[in-house]
Amino acid sequence: MNLIALQLPIGIFLAAIIALATFFTGSLSRSGATGAFLLGSIIFGIGGFGWSILLLAFFISSTLLSRLSNGKKREIEANFSKGTRRDGFQVTANGAVAGVCVLLFPLLGGPAWLWAGFAGALAAANADTWATEIGILGKTKPRMITNCKPVEPGTSGGVSLSGFLAAFGGSLFIAFLAVVFKPDQVQNNLENNIILSLIVTVAGIAGSLVDSILGAGSQAMYFCDICKKETEKHPLHGCGNPTRHIRGLAWLNNDWVNLFCTLTGSITAALLAIFLISSPVSLSGEQGAEMTKLDFSSPVFAYNQPIPAKYSCDGQNISPTFSWTGIPADTRSLALIADDPDAPLGTFTHWVVYNLPASQSSLNEGIPAGILSTGGYQGFNSARQNAYMGPCPPAGRNHHYFFRLYALDLEPTLPEGLTADKLSNLIAGHVLASGEWMGTFQR
Repeated sequence: MNLIALQLPIGIFLAAIIALATFFTGSLSRSGATGAFLLGSIIFGIGGFGWSILLLAFFISSTLLSRLSNGKKREIEANFSKGTRRDGFQVTANGAVAGVCVLLFPLLGGPAWLWAGFAGALAAANADTWATEIGILGKTKPRMITNCKPVEPGTSGGVSLSGFLAAFGGSLFIAFLAVVFKPDQVQNNLENNIILSLIVTVAGIAGSLVDSILGAGSQAMYFCDICKKETEKHPLHGCGNPTRHIRGLAWLNNDWVNLFCTLTGSITAALLAIFLISSPVSLSGEQGAEMTKLDFSSPVFAYNQPIPAKYSCDGQNISPTFSWTGIPADTRSLALIADDPDAPLGTFTHWVVYNLPASQSSLNEGIPAGILSTGGYQGFNSARQNAYMGPCPPAGRNHHYFFRLYALDLEPTLPEGLTADKLSNLIAGHVLASGEWMGTFQR
């Protein structure tokens, strides 16, 4: 039985409990609770824990802010098409895109860009909701995003500094959780984590801006001739009198605007992730279990034993000596990657060396930055240095440092300036043999 089959009943059960709780507490209408149950069953049951955390973070934070701004919202309630109790259309508009990402993730083999798309959709929804709920509490009047004219709080398309800062905070909140709870299919290293947080934050703000632009120019707006006020409400205003259409597309109500908001956030994040985020790459080559193992070691520290301080940031910060034997006859070049998977923000790359001649059998101590005397290149570590960077962990925890050597069937002509991720992608499927040496370091 696979993981989805095991967690699906649990997900449906949890979704039912949450849907009922939100219905009886007044956060969702009957249709809203039904929509939340269906969406929750998909995300809890198919996505699992990490995906559920992001959805719950959006829903809980948005609900709390809605209650915080309830008093102010009652004063301007006539401007909104719906009240604070969300219905099925609102739940669908804010969560449908995220639900589709969850459904596609296992079907497409778990690409990292779909996780980014999921997070981007919820970041956009969260940014828009936080901007609305906090923006209406501001003391200054918002301005229409298209012409900068002052408008009443709650007017579609109105923006303010407090609203923008709230949108940024709401988007950043989801981005942080997207990094912490990302699935295993997303490479856990420092570069990816920083890029993912930036992507999701930008995508959330982009979705919120699209929401404002559509609200200002394309969303259907109506006018109450009795109250002399513009409103989203139709066919009746809050006073009970009919409203007439004055601008915008008649079919484009606030729910459609919210859907375009989340769709923008999702597409923006997914597209950026396709080009910028790495997924784990296997370097086991085509030979699998039959791959040759290199005799790879260092004379200056034993396997799984402390690395001398001389080779760390507390000492001279110079590279250790390594030697190896057993290179296959078909080898054309060698590469080495050293990293720390225990780093608090994800795997930290300490050393990248490649284009080493197949005839080379060792690396001397204290290799300087840049091109090696033997002709090999040093790629960028996580500190963006084309050099060795020794162990330098936070105090307290014992870290493990893996040095992996690869014998490749590639000529030593790989380009300069590669990171560990880019090098891994280029040599995947070209590894003839590999060896590993691991040391520890604690401060």
